[in-house]
Amino acid sequence: MKKIMTAAVLGLAITAAGAMAADGGALFKSKGCAACHQASVDTVGPSLKKIAQAYKGKEGDLVKFLKGEAKPIVDPAKFGIMKPQLNTTKAMSDDELKAMAEFMLSH
Repeated sequence: MKKIMTAAVLGLAITAAGAMAADGGALFKSKGCAACHQASVDTVGPSLKKIAQAYKGKEGDLVKFLKGEAKPIVDPAKFGIMKPQLNTTKAMSDDELKAMAEFMLSH
């Protein structure tokens, strides 16, 4: 019985994480982030792959950046292009930012 409960809890946790990343993907698209950030190719902004590599194990730092509370660590020279877009992410809830960060870091 204990094994079944453990498996059920783990299953729910994995499903919730997957759903949160999916919601983060929807937010990423609806907020216009995909216009500048592609999955694996640098365009106007760095790719999601490059962002994920730079922030690996540092989800909190990525959320702080999206809140406007931390300096960029990926392509700081291009930050001038991103800076006006932070108004959009600053207006997002902590849960939305966490979901978006999880989506971005999944690449």
